[in-house]
Amino acid sequence: MHLSVRRPIMGGFVFAVAMGISIFTFGEITGIQAKELLETSVSGIISLCYVVVIGTIYILVIILHLLSVPIPRVTKLRLRHYHLLLNIARFSTLLIISAVTVLLLLNIPFTRIRGVADSHYLKIYYVILGVASIIAGGFISVITMIYHTIRTIINQKVDGSKRRKRNRKIKMNQTSPSEENPV
Repeated sequence: MHLSVRRPIMGGFVFAVAMGISIFTFGEITGIQAKELLETSVSGIISLCYVVVIGTIYILVIILHLLSVPIPRVTKLRLRHYHLLLNIARFSTLLIISAVTVLLLLNIPFTRIRGVADSHYLKIYYVILGVASIIAGGFISVITMIYHTIRTIINQKVDGSKRRKRNRKIKMNQTSPSEENPV
């Protein structure tokens, strides 16, 4: 993976791990408590999935708009710009697919199914919270990738502007004023 993708993904991974650790530090809960917690937390996780889906769809729409913005000529900036946008689009698409899948799975009424042992609710609860942590971490990764892309484009434009000014200054210094002809 390219460096511009590795850092945001690691940031999202660290967030997901931190959320996972905080979930497990709540202490030992029983299956019945997990069933009750599952009933209350599913609505929040569904809201998280909706936010992630809507947010990443908007991000993809913005990327489509950015692709229509003309960049004067083929340069390293243009190629890097397209490469960064492609990485964000790929990761956003995976995130949308994951969030929609979780939304569909959360519509299964786990707490109303008869014949599920209480010990299984504990596993279901931790799996759902773990998946929610991963989705939230993925969204943070996408936002970080967008920030990195914007920062890279701005830095390259500023550096290019500084180079052009420096080159103009060098050209002006190299051309000497025409010698005066005595009359």
